[in-house]
Amino acid sequence: MVDEVSDMSSPLVSVVMPLYNSERYLREAMDSVLAQTFSDFELIVLNDGSTDGSQKILEDFRKLDPRIKLISRENRGLAETLNEGIDLARGKWIARMDQDDIALPNRFERQLQWLQETNADICGSWIRLFGAADTYILKHAQTDSAIKMELLFGAPFAHPSVMMRTALVKELRYDKAWEKAEDYDLWERAARGGWKMTNVPEVLLHYRQHDTQTSTVASSRQQYLTQAIRHRYWAFIFEQIKLNKEWIDEVLKLRMVSPSQPNMDEVDQAFAELLEHNSGEARAIVFEHATRLYFRAAAGCPDVVARWGKLNRDYGPDSGIATKARLWLLSVLHIRTDGQLFERLKRFYLSLRGIA
Repeated sequence: MVDEVSDMSSPLVSVVMPLYNSERYLREAMDSVLAQTFSDFELIVLNDGSTDGSQKILEDFRKLDPRIKLISRENRGLAETLNEGIDLARGKWIARMDQDDIALPNRFERQLQWLQETNADICGSWIRLFGAADTYILKHAQTDSAIKMELLFGAPFAHPSVMMRTALVKELRYDKAWEKAEDYDLWERAARGGWKMTNVPEVLLHYRQHDTQTSTVASSRQQYLTQAIRHRYWAFIFEQIKLNKEWIDEVLKLRMVSPSQPNMDEVDQAFAELLEHNSGEARAIVFEHATRLYFRAAAGCPDVVARWGKLNRDYGPDSGIATKARLWLLSVLHIRTDGQLFERLKRFYLSLRGIA
């Protein structure tokens, strides 16, 4: 049970949901919020200049539920719209929601319980992806230390799943300069600012995949910005634990769309040091992502099996026989990461693990 209660003038949770031309999936998303088992919330819906039938749907919903606050105006973009919602939020917590996703009925209740238990400042959850691609569960790291390692490689939260402390996010806000990767930018700045982070290790949101999503349409811009944020955070972590920052560029070469071959001695050193400085879930997260990057290096690295094998002997969870076989295959056949065969093999492998 959630112990916290709101005062007479403010709800405990402010749900911020920006939208643009969302009539196809909007009713389902709205219904999932309004049907929450925890009911002490306001739903701030920001119609960012939609030209379809979204406004009519929203007006119908507003007549039915007084918790809905509707703002409709010209298109200004996602980051500015999110900040407008943050400025309007009256609750202690801000819960994000997207126009096309489905929140499970106990999402808010479970996240508030988890925030109380962990005393965290931001809380996401596992998500189930569905829609245009294969259905699978995406499991982000649970603990603060592991999440802050996962940040080295990408966003450690599913953006529409998060609930965050309003007072803190009002200070940081979303940065329009990083739009298309505004969430990753916010999490990275929050980590450097000392926010305590967690994810509920349960599926609390169904995340819809479809061709009109921003992340699909603007993928090139998103990849560029994401790589810049990664570099920023790697530099911060390496400064904290006094590692050689010259290694960073070599590691991040492997995150480029068409990677150039890095200095693998420096890649080996970077991951060995990161693994040595971590334990538990945080070490497991670093090792998992390191393994993915060794897959990406394999086509141009004849001794990749030996290199990864040493890392695995020192820090890995098992013998690694299956991984060595895959690395050997990629190396011998020179299967590059920017080719279709690599993507097919990757999806097949992930499907066997129940990830994709």
